[in-house]
Amino acid sequence: MRSRRLRRPTPPRRPAELTVKAGDQVVFHNVSGGPHNVQFFADSIPSGGKEVIDPQLKDELGPLSSKLLVEPNETLTISFANAPAGVYKFTCTPHMAMKMSGKITVTK
Repeated sequence: MRSRRLRRPTPPRRPAELTVKAGDQVVFHNVSGGPHNVQFFADSIPSGGKEVIDPQLKDELGPLSSKLLVEPNETLTISFANAPAGVYKFTCTPHMAMKMSGKITVTK
């Protein structure tokens, strides 16, 4: 299992794109400028993806949405073990207007 880190600078320079293998972990790292969160789009993840992602989002704000990361250096780790291959699009809800979004492509 590999762990990939996705840092969220403020403001973002460009949308984040990351390719991982099924079984890898992605660590979302709030460097500064919170609050941040991760909100996956239900209509843009593979079938079966919600069942893998949603249970990992403790204290979530809603379906497929993590809690707010408020403190500097706070992290959120998402495991893509048993995740269906495909594209998982996400955004930071508090910064959606600033286009703080990206996609994770999971390969087998």
